[in-house]
Amino acid sequence: MLSRTAEYLYWISRYMERAETTARLLDVGYRLSLFPSTKGYNNEWESVLASSGAIDKYKIKYDQIIQKHVEDFLFFDEDNPSSVYNCILNARNNALVVRTSFTPDSWLAINKAYQEILKFKNNKYVSSDLPNLTEWTIEQVNLFRGTISSLLRNDGYNFLFLGLFVERADNSARLLDVKYFVLLPKPEYIGGNIDNMQWSILLRSLSSFRAFRWAYNGEITATKIADFLILNDNCPRSLSFCIQNIVSHLINLKCSPPKVEKIYNSLKDLNATIQQEKIENIVEYGLHEFVSKFITKISSVDADIHREFFN
Repeated sequence: MLSRTAEYLYWISRYMERAETTARLLDVGYRLSLFPSTKGYNNEWESVLASSGAIDKYKIKYDQIIQKHVEDFLFFDEDNPSSVYNCILNARNNALVVRTSFTPDSWLAINKAYQEILKFKNNKYVSSDLPNLTEWTIEQVNLFRGTISSLLRNDGYNFLFLGLFVERADNSARLLDVKYFVLLPKPEYIGGNIDNMQWSILLRSLSSFRAFRWAYNGEITATKIADFLILNDNCPRSLSFCIQNIVSHLINLKCSPPKVEKIYNSLKDLNATIQQEKIENIVEYGLHEFVSKFITKISSVDADIHREFFN
């Protein structure tokens, strides 16, 4: 049955992408924590929790925002649906049901990641392990992505990549919001060394620092980095790139043209807006406001996909 198989495939790629983004969020927080506090809007760990969308669940479990607790909550905690552990577990559970719908290598990549994270979870964890754990997560997700490149270009393939880019669009926007939550309160600091350092950390955590320097001749400014991560069509993690790929995989679906058309009609305004927008207008409007609006729209697209294809 296409709808059930498609839903499993859609969520496999979403869970794996989310695992990577959670790891990258932790990497951003860890790198920022190594620098002296700038007395910004929030501390770096609160910003990471807020941007991951997990801060309310965290506060139910913990009274204070402490680095060790945040790291454990976002990486291993079974009570956090978006922890790296739960994402890999859920990806594996979905893959187990539809393992004949993709290559054996894809199943092996997910199962291997699950077996290894079980070992990490059962061992004693210290904060100094975090860089190795985040690097490991990124490697496992990249390995999985590599295995699905040999799939037939059918509807299953398109649902896998629809899930991937819906999740990445949401997550890239959330990673941008990390920077918002640590912006310095005094206008004179904006554009200064600390501000640019924070933006550089974000780029490095996205494995995009070198690509940015190539694209913008090495000049690091907040506006250029925001342009790169929002509007640059050649950056694989930009909001623009994600939206274009969502549109591409959506219109390649053959299963139900009327449903595809319905979802596309709700998406095309966002696609047109982000293709025509200028970074100066976004900065003037407010980066946080723009990102928040984008996240809301992507959530609406996700809801449309579920309503039309999976219900």
